[in-house]
Amino acid sequence: MSKKSLRVHVVVDENGWRIGTLLRTWDGPFDRPPPSAFGATMEDVLAELEAKLEAMQIDGQDSIDRYLWDESFRSEKIRVDVHPMSSIKKRPVIGKKEVPLVLTYAYCPIEGGGYRVTLPRFGGWFVVEDLSLAPEILRHAVSTILLGENPRWIYDFRQLGSEYVTEWSPSILLRPASSAAWKREEDPHTELVRVSDELVDRASRGKLAPVIGESLSFEKMKSWTLGARPPSILLVGPPGAGKSALVRRIAFHHLAARKTGATPPRIYSTSKDRIIAGMIYLGMWQERCLALVKELTDDGDYLHANELGGLLEPQPDGASIAEFLEPAMDGGELRILAECTQEELERARRTRPSFIQRFTIVRVDESPPTAIVALGLAYARRRSLDLHPSAMKRLVRHLGALERGVAFPGKAVRFIDWLATDARGTTLPAAEGSAPARTFFPRDVSAAYARYSGVPLTLLSDDISASAQDLAALLKARVIGQDAACDACGRVLARFKANLVDPERPCGTLLFVGPTGVGKTELAKQLARTTFGGEEWMIRLDMSEYMLPGSAMRLTSARAGAASLATRVREQPLSLVLFDEIEKAHPEVFDLLLGVLGEGRLTDESGRFVDFRTTLIVMTSNLGVTDARPAGFGEAAGGDFARKVRAHFRPELYNRIDQVLAFRALASADVERIVDLELAAAAKRTGLVRRNLRLHATPAARSRLAELGYHPTRGARPLRRLIEERVVSPIAARIAGDPSFRDTRVAVHAPGEEPAAVFGVCID
Repeated sequence: MSKKSLRVHVVVDENGWRIGTLLRTWDGPFDRPPPSAFGATMEDVLAELEAKLEAMQIDGQDSIDRYLWDESFRSEKIRVDVHPMSSIKKRPVIGKKEVPLVLTYAYCPIEGGGYRVTLPRFGGWFVVEDLSLAPEILRHAVSTILLGENPRWIYDFRQLGSEYVTEWSPSILLRPASSAAWKREEDPHTELVRVSDELVDRASRGKLAPVIGESLSFEKMKSWTLGARPPSILLVGPPGAGKSALVRRIAFHHLAARKTGATPPRIYSTSKDRIIAGMIYLGMWQERCLALVKELTDDGDYLHANELGGLLEPQPDGASIAEFLEPAMDGGELRILAECTQEELERARRTRPSFIQRFTIVRVDESPPTAIVALGLAYARRRSLDLHPSAMKRLVRHLGALERGVAFPGKAVRFIDWLATDARGTTLPAAEGSAPARTFFPRDVSAAYARYSGVPLTLLSDDISASAQDLAALLKARVIGQDAACDACGRVLARFKANLVDPERPCGTLLFVGPTGVGKTELAKQLARTTFGGEEWMIRLDMSEYMLPGSAMRLTSARAGAASLATRVREQPLSLVLFDEIEKAHPEVFDLLLGVLGEGRLTDESGRFVDFRTTLIVMTSNLGVTDARPAGFGEAAGGDFARKVRAHFRPELYNRIDQVLAFRALASADVERIVDLELAAAAKRTGLVRRNLRLHATPAARSRLAELGYHPTRGARPLRRLIEERVVSPIAARIAGDPSFRDTRVAVHAPGEEPAAVFGVCID
C-alpha cells in the first residue's frame, strides 16, 4: 500500500483560473465545507490550501486524517436532463422544459471489489458493484435533487470547464505525527500563526512584493540580522521613506540565505490591533503576549511591528504590549523589528525611554529626487506603464511641491499605482509584464496629477500659460467690485503656479478686511475653486466659536461629533483654511497660529506635527468698520483699516501675514452685477431646468433688486434672501399649483412694466 496523500478536486474555468477543493474520505451531517482555494495557477491554489490546512490544525476544527487517501481517482462525464421550476399564475410548478447538465463524477476501485463514486460539486458518496451502474444512479439522484428547483440555482451547476482529481502531498504530511503541525497543544507557533504573517515564507511563495532599487540602510544592516546575536532594530524615517520596503528587503535577504543552507531568523509581521483582536476578557491579551514571547524566544525569530506607537499605547487596564516584550528584549532573547517616525521616536523616548534603549536605531532617509526618477521608471514598467523620463521628472516636481507630508519614494509609488488603475479604467491590478497601453509624456502626467490631486491643470502645467492678470480675471468673474483684492490674490496664485512660494511656510497668508457683505468670504471660496478645484477643498472655521479661554485646544484636539483643524488638514493637506472673523478669537488662538503662519506646522494633541505648507491661509475681519455707512475705500479708509489691524494683532502675528487686503464698499453698479450672478445661479436650479423654464429680468427689475438687496452696514448680504422671497418663491408657488407649467419664459419685471411672458414676477 502506498503512503497516504490528499486528493484535490480541480475545476479549470474558461479563463484558465483554477478552483481546488479537498476531498474527504467520509462526511458528517454537520460538517463545515472542506478547504478550497482559488488562483491563477495550480501553485497558487495549493499554497492557499496548505495555509488553510495549517490553520485548520491550529484551530482544531477538523482532522487531517479525514482527507488522506490510498486510492487514485479517475473522472468521467455524464449528461443529466433536469426539469426546473416554472410557474402558472404565479404558482410554482415543475416545468416541462428540460435543461441539460453535463456533470463530472469521480470514482476509484475499492480493495476487495466495487467502486466508490462521487459528484465532487455536490458532495456525498455511494458504492456500486459494477461501474456501469454509476451513470444511471447519478442521473436519477441529480434529477431528483434538482427537480423543480429555481433555474438560476441550477445554472450554478453548469459545466465551467475541465474537471479532474489530482493527488497532492504537501509538506505538512512530511512532518512526524507528533510534530506541531498535527497537534494543537504541541504547536510551538500557535499564537504567532494566529496574529502574524511570516514574511520569509511569503517571499518564498511569491506572495511578498519584490523591492526595486538600492538602499544604503539595507547595506548597513543586512549582516546584523544574520549574525550570532541579531539586535532589535528600530527603523526611523518619515512616512513614505521606505521603512516597510526595507523590512521586505530583509525578508528576501533571509530567503536567499535559506537557499544556501543557512537558518536565518524568520520575520513574523503583526500589529497592535492583531495582537489584541478577540481578547475580550481580563488578562487574555496579556496571556497572548507572554505566549508570543515564549514562541519567539525558542527559535530566535524577529517580531515585526509596523507601528512602534501601537506597542507603547496603554490598553484599558493601563498596561501596554511593550511591558511584556521588554524583559525578554533586555536579556537578548527576543528581537523586535519596529518602525516609527522621528516625532514618534521623540515621544516614545519621553514616555518609555528604557524600551527605546533596547533598540539599535537605523535611519531611513528620504530618497533624493534624482534617484526617484530611475526608481519610478522601473516601478512604472512593472505596472505596465510607459513613462517618458521627462514625464517622470515632472511628476517628481509635482509631488515634491504639493505632497510634503509624505516622503519619496512612497508618494511616487502611490501615484504610479493610481495611474496604472486609472489608465485601464479598472480597480484590478495589471498583470505584471503586460504590454503598456500608451506612453505618458509630461503633458499627460500633469493632466493625470490634476485629476489625482484636484489642483486645476492651469496652475500645474508649464504647457499652459496663465499670468497673474489671467488668474485675477478668474477671481473677478465671481467676486464683484473688489478688483484690487483680486489682483493681489492673482499674484499669490502666480507664485503658486511658478513654484516660487516659500517651501517652509503656507502657500500664502492673506487677511481680508472690510465691511460685512462686500465679498470677503466669496473671494475665499473662489480662491478655493481656482487653486484646488472646488469649494469642498475649503476648511472653514467661525472664530466666534473660539472666544472663550481654553477654546484654542479645539484646534488641535477632536471632540465628539467634530474633527479638529489638525485632523482635517492632515486628511486634506491641499486645502484653503478660512478663519472667519479672526478678530473675535481668544488670544490663545493667536499663539497657536504663530507656528502655522510662520513655519507651516502645528502640533496636535498626540504630539504629531501637522503640515500646513501646502495650505492657503485666509483670514477675514471687520476691524475698522463703523456703524456709519462707509464712504468708500480711499487712501484714508485703507490707512484706517491697516492701523486698526496693527493695533489689534501682536507684531509677531501681524508680521507673519503676507498681505492685508482692504475691501471697499460696493457701488450700485457692483450690486447690479451681483444680481445678475444670483439670478443666473437661480436659473440653473433643477426644478427650472427640468421644466425648461427660463428666467429673464428687465433692467428696471435688476436695478430694483439691487436697491432692495443692499444695506449700508450689511452690504449685499440681504440680496440672496430677497431673490428667494421675491423671485424664487412665486415661481415655486406657480409650479406647485400648476404641474403643466413648463417650456416657457418667466419674466422678472418692475412695477409699471408689462411682462413679456406667460408668467411674470413683479419686484415692487
